[in-house]
Amino acid sequence: MSMGVMMQVLGNSTEFQRVATLLQETVHFDIDVNASVFETNIRVVGGLLSAHLLSGRAGLNLEPGWPCSGPLLRMAEEAAQKLLPAFETPSGMPYGTVNLLLGVSPTETPVTCTAGVGTFILEFATLSRLTGNQTYETLARKALQALWETRSSIGLVGNHIDVVTQKWVAQDAGIGAGVDSYFEYLVKGSILLQDPGLLHMFHEFDQSIQNYTRFDDWYLWVQMHKGTVSMPVFQSLEAFWPGLQSLVGDLESAVKTFQNYYSVWRQFGGLPEFYSIPQGYTVDKREGYPLRPELIESAMYLFRATGDHLYLHMGLDALESIEKISRTPCGYASVKDVRDHQLDNRMESFFLAETIKYLYLLFDPSHFLHGGGPWEEGGGASGTCVLGTGAYIFNTEAHPIDAAALYCCHSHDLDQSEIRDILQAKPTAAPTGQSLNSILGCPVQPFSSRLAVTGQVFTENN
Repeated sequence: MSMGVMMQVLGNSTEFQRVATLLQETVHFDIDVNASVFETNIRVVGGLLSAHLLSGRAGLNLEPGWPCSGPLLRMAEEAAQKLLPAFETPSGMPYGTVNLLLGVSPTETPVTCTAGVGTFILEFATLSRLTGNQTYETLARKALQALWETRSSIGLVGNHIDVVTQKWVAQDAGIGAGVDSYFEYLVKGSILLQDPGLLHMFHEFDQSIQNYTRFDDWYLWVQMHKGTVSMPVFQSLEAFWPGLQSLVGDLESAVKTFQNYYSVWRQFGGLPEFYSIPQGYTVDKREGYPLRPELIESAMYLFRATGDHLYLHMGLDALESIEKISRTPCGYASVKDVRDHQLDNRMESFFLAETIKYLYLLFDPSHFLHGGGPWEEGGGASGTCVLGTGAYIFNTEAHPIDAAALYCCHSHDLDQSEIRDILQAKPTAAPTGQSLNSILGCPVQPFSSRLAVTGQVFTENN
């Protein structure tokens, strides 16, 4: 459904409708195939959830009670159900692979990457709060907690872990491949779910990351127990970090690190998969650029946060580089070697699902995903609620999730229930100095600063 979501972001509702209909008529998940639990979650479950939440804007016929029901939501839940056997481990951390028909193979390796454990809370919590089935969010939170408890004495996590024994197999700590989206989901999960506990986890990790891995606004790989440098390289996947820093208000650090990463782009016309920081050059056999989105993603967030046109210039650089270097008669090819711009005979799906989407959104500040479009109405169990107000959170595959929909189907019902309980209770005297209005008043979020997905930070004084 990634392409369908992309079409709706571009305003092509007709193509979105065609893809949505095609999926409902042809796709099922009772198939004997081994699937990555991580990839199936972020691409399939996340894509279907996002498409479901965009259905109203795309002009699909909506079921009564949407967004708390609908065929694409049922498909997302069906796909998620196929992943649940992977979570049946002593630790609650999932296996990396599951057979969609048969479950987890008895010979499946218990070793998986950190991101493969910690990248479920957005999709699974969204699914739970839209459907009312708490199983998914409970499992995602259990995995997060188990991972949190395995951090080292200096507050770092490694790269690969045994989900049965909870022992670290690869002990390199960093913010790149194998770890990246774990940190991303702690921040975005805290925003989507208004959960300060997740934000606390991130801040604790961030303190250790700054203490042990940051050197001159680069982030190196270090040994998770000792903090000694193990790999002085920049990986292109790490380029998401400045955008994430902007979401928590650390703009000064974000701007400096982005400048480092952008300097590599300007050196080659793209980001090599690995870049040696001491040598200032590519790493052997890691010279490719498969048109990844992360630097453009950070540019979008930083432009939203600062308004600095530097990030528009970066976007223009990216657009011109990709067009000049990668365009072929049949699409846009991955760059096999950034040194001489040799091309590979493939185009990654994330180029369309993420790279193009973030470029488009960078140059369209009035887009509905930024809060510039008309609002929608949804019908939760307790009545009508407002959707599409701009509080969209992107999963790690750039599928937007409307935070208002979770409130519509979950928090709104809880709020109404609490109000009914108060109104039906026997009258009691308000505590000294507290009026009835203060008891029934809108709750204040317990964050010291309130976060917005657009990269802005709202303090209590705003």
